Amino acid sequence: MVRLKDIAEVCGVSVATVSRALNGLTSESRERTAFIVQTAKDMGYYPNTTAKVLKTSKTNNIGIIYEDRMNHEYFSSLFDELRLEAERNGYDLTFIGRGGSSEGNYYEHARQRSLDGVIVVQADFESAGIIRLATSSIPTVIVDHVYDGVDCVTSDNRKSMEQIVRHVYARGHRRIAFIQGEKGAVSRERLAGFYKICAELGIRVPVDYVCEGHFHNPADCVKFIQGLLQQKEKPTCVLCPDDYSCLGALWLLDAQGIKVPQDISLVGFDGIMLSQMIAPRLTTYCQDTQRIAREVFSLLIDSIEYPDNHIPKQVTVTGKLIEGETV
Repeated sequence: MVRLKDIAEVCGVSVATVSRALNGLTSESRERTAFIVQTAKDMGYYPNTTAKVLKTSKTNNIGIIYEDRMNHEYFSSLFDELRLEAERNGYDLTFIGRGGSSEGNYYEHARQRSLDGVIVVQADFESAGIIRLATSSIPTVIVDHVYDGVDCVTSDNRKSMEQIVRHVYARGHRRIAFIQGEKGAVSRERLAGFYKICAELGIRVPVDYVCEGHFHNPADCVKFIQGLLQQKEKPTCVLCPDDYSCLGALWLLDAQGIKVPQDISLVGFDGIMLSQMIAPRLTTYCQDTQRIAREVFSLLIDSIEYPDNHIPKQVTVTGKLIEGETV
């Protein structure tokens, strides 16, 4: 392994001069500094990152927790924006796993890897492992879930449903059904927003119009839609849990001779690119992944760099309705 001493001997300077040159702190001439840096590169020198971490207590490495499968376009978009924000701020991203534990000792993983902070994108937010990490001294930002006293960034799930219902109401719909995703903070907030706006508009919501489904599951979604269409007073519009489920349902219904929006109107959620590349274009609500990522890093960097003065915040990000052709 090449040492600073070896480079100093070749360059005919002191070890201190080499160290300052490699760290951009030297008062030497540009030519001398460039010569030292090039010599170090030619000799195959790499800085001892472990020693640097011990000296600065900072690794410029952020952990990511994502427990779902990597096949969801919304999360792909969010990860891309998080990657760009990390690069802009001089950080690397590292996925951290459960480590064979059903609960997932994420706190120990983050501590052992000397991570500067952690972003929890998707997980079982009620698990002891996630709660332990979120409430620890390690700077942590939670996406789309809220803990008291913890940095959280969420989409405005209540107002998004209000926007959607107002839109379909304006198009003449009064019998509106809602298929939820899995139980959790996101589904609870969307359902609350749905009931609130329906009450304000005087829309009656029969018990059978609200279904407990799953995110990212087209077969599940179409099963519920088929059931809704069998009702005596069938809905004229169905709000689906996400775009992927909605698109799958649209194709499966078309194969059965059920046309959208002629026979039933559908609304998705997420605003994935594919939703606007098919016919009919999907009416959906687009989440602002760019701003979500920006807010996540704003909170995280403030917590990392100013731990004594940082006050945890809960930030809500508003998206926008895309008026497609399925309503």
